[in-house]
Amino acid sequence: MNNYRDYLYMLEDNAHLISMVPVEELIRFGYEIGLDENSKILDLCCGYGTLLKIWSETFGITGVGVDICEEFLSVGRERLVKYGIEKVTLHCEDVKLYRDNEKYDVVICSETIDSIPETLNLGNKFLKPGGLLAYQKLFSKIKIPPKELVEFDAEVLPLSELNHIFNENGFQITSMASDTIGMWEKYVLNWNGKRDLLSLKQDIHNQDLKNWIKHWYDMYFDYRRQYEGQAMFGLQQIVTR
Repeated sequence: MNNYRDYLYMLEDNAHLISMVPVEELIRFGYEIGLDENSKILDLCCGYGTLLKIWSETFGITGVGVDICEEFLSVGRERLVKYGIEKVTLHCEDVKLYRDNEKYDVVICSETIDSIPETLNLGNKFLKPGGLLAYQKLFSKIKIPPKELVEFDAEVLPLSELNHIFNENGFQITSMASDTIGMWEKYVLNWNGKRDLLSLKQDIHNQDLKNWIKHWYDMYFDYRRQYEGQAMFGLQQIVTR
């Protein structure tokens, strides 16, 4: 960092990442997978399109983002204009219905679509031969996660099991970028916590919302902080098409 202004700029990007993997780790990940101005990237479930913004600024990539939430995309487009980024476009569409004749060097799956195999198949449809699938996924830090965590997040598998599933579906992990406690706190407390608090102030007698907020915080401090992680997995096909 050259000065505090650079640090604030990084914090702004971190604030618009719907991820627990920080900017600096995503830049390292992009460097390790060989991104440059010739790279074409598709981000499925892109949120604000922040990862495409970061990689376009850093490496000069061309990017397409797809998400079903126009609220996120509207903010993302404003940020692209604000920072003069012309090589990234964002589209509002259900990723399962998205059609594109382009083939991409990297396809990002920022969320799981129905199941791990279905997510891999969806991303693989848009990949060039020899391309890389960047799959963001929650994982358990221990072999057998607490049942409370599994019930809360539906599917939280240890890294060893995720690796086996990737292998069974024809992919090998070749790079990886992981979460930080600071990014978890940004997401759980600053982003969701503030939003829920604002809703509660507007409906102070809403007992269901009060119960949800308590449950959300209890889950983080009792379970998620200790036992749950998130990573961006760089996956390449074991047998190239």
